[in-house]
Amino acid sequence: MSKFHTRCLTGMARCRSKLCMNKLGFILSIALLVPMTVLAEGRVNKQVDKTEKETLTQAHQQDEGKQGKPEAVALDAKRFEFVRRNMISTFYHELAHALIDIMDLPVLGQEEDAADVFSVVMVDRLFEEADAVAINSGAARGFEVDAIKMRSRGREWDWTDEHGPDMQRYYNIVCLTYGGAPERRADFAEEMRLPEDRAEICEAEFSMAKNSWGLIIKHIADAKTGKPISFSESARSTLQIRAAQVIETEVKRVNEKFKLPRRLRVTVKRCARGSNFYAFYSSGREKITFCTNYIDELYRDAPE
Repeated sequence: MSKFHTRCLTGMARCRSKLCMNKLGFILSIALLVPMTVLAEGRVNKQVDKTEKETLTQAHQQDEGKQGKPEAVALDAKRFEFVRRNMISTFYHELAHALIDIMDLPVLGQEEDAADVFSVVMVDRLFEEADAVAINSGAARGFEVDAIKMRSRGREWDWTDEHGPDMQRYYNIVCLTYGGAPERRADFAEEMRLPEDRAEICEAEFSMAKNSWGLIIKHIADAKTGKPISFSESARSTLQIRAAQVIETEVKRVNEKFKLPRRLRVTVKRCARGSNFYAFYSSGREKITFCTNYIDELYRDAPE
């Protein structure tokens, strides 16, 4: 057992005190969905996920302009794996927004935080241990990459944004992932630089997250009838087509295990020029959209 693991287990034991758990509940309550059907009368504002618009690389611009079936292009396996992990995490993040909308679920605090939590919980539930940790690790790294890019340009976080700061989302994902199985994930916590003070409450944090979303997940898993999610894509480049296949696989996975009360569409498409949206859920249209420029940027920005 590592030194990190020993200290964190000791800390978690301390955190079971009433005072510590009260403090933990206060911290988490603002981020987690409250699964109480008696509150379902309330409406919530829908927030789409957006990020800064980037210019595509010349190679991808040329590929985007081609008509018909694209030529096969060899992709760097490591870079594409970064794309795959982030696409999966983003899919479940956007699915959370969709569920909040179509099921009229109440949210206390930021909806974006609740969606991040749902993504980690679903990945932990649906994937084998190694892949679940890898997917959540890749998602966290994605926020780290965004934070590094922002600092390198001398820019500060937009504190009016509905999303939390990138590095805060990084550590939230890392903490929840570690907390899902701290006895097996001490090496992961060390690799991702999770501070020991935060690690002490991660098991309780994940437990609260799992319990909060668990009733909703159980409801759609136990439903006898419901609507399947539909999928469409208009990807052009080899990279975009392979990334679209990743999303199609997740749509099939959800359809095999869950039933939604209303229809939901998922599409991968080229978004309008000048749009700053990369992946978002459209309330009213009940549709999740992945923009192909998001795929291109993930591939270009993948850590070496």
